Amino acid sequence: MEESVVTFNVFHHVAWGTTISVYFWLVGASAGSFVISSFGWVFGIKRYKPLALTASVTAIGMLLLVPILLTWDLGKPVRFIYLLLPGFWHATGPMSWGTVLICSYPMAMGVYTYFVIKNDIFWARATGIIAIVLALSTHWYTGVVMELNPGRFLNHTALAPLLFLTGAFISGIGLLVLILTMQNLVVAAEKRIDWKLLIEMAQYMMYGLVFDAFLLFLEFMQSIYGSMNVVLGHEAVLMGVFKFPYFWLEIVIGLIIPFLILVSPLKRNIYAVVAASFMVCIGVYGMRVWWVMGGQYLQSFY
Repeated sequence: MEESVVTFNVFHHVAWGTTISVYFWLVGASAGSFVISSFGWVFGIKRYKPLALTASVTAIGMLLLVPILLTWDLGKPVRFIYLLLPGFWHATGPMSWGTVLICSYPMAMGVYTYFVIKNDIFWARATGIIAIVLALSTHWYTGVVMELNPGRFLNHTALAPLLFLTGAFISGIGLLVLILTMQNLVVAAEKRIDWKLLIEMAQYMMYGLVFDAFLLFLEFMQSIYGSMNVVLGHEAVLMGVFKFPYFWLEIVIGLIIPFLILVSPLKRNIYAVVAASFMVCIGVYGMRVWWVMGGQYLQSFY
């Protein structure tokens, strides 16, 4: 009995920290950027073809940072190889599938990008469809990993994959607007992306914000009318220790202010659109912070 009490009261360190928050943000923004890249070559919206290469390269670049963060977070980096070996890989493990997706997704994007450069319409579309499925699946799995944690009741919700995919969509658009804006400042006039297209992309981002707000409202109702643990999580974690990333970054800076900009006459002003895009990127990162670290808080310290 004495031994069990000592084990129960041992101090548990936080398993996941900033590296995992950044990793989730990078994977999401990569997937969102790639979806925009596919508008021209996969879905046949011709006006989006000029930005496809930039969007695809952006998605690949961000995803290449992911293995660095994941192996660094392991503490013993060579352990990542276990998830690649047949004797350790298991079909019922979400992280096992995550390993497959993280390895295959950038390869599919690379092949797609090659055919875009070659202006091969058929193969760009065919490989683009595969890459889209892998892109969405890669970020869907991150939401599943967070969802399947019954001991972390802030994360234990079936809405997690939808919240992560919605965050990926809006942050990917926001990041792409920022990158294309900077690109327009340095390239020749004939190679610049039409500002009207960036403003149109921002409207897609606005629709994503509306859906994100709806999902957050559902989670809010669950936290108010849920079990005692869930109510405590909302009061002590989301509106307590992690109020800044949850309330100020995600809801106020990342959702309310950009939405007000994008439904007002300011939506036609490229500078206002760029500001809204930047705030959305910051807000989605705030969401990743409290999901990763806030979800562990009561389990680890209470």
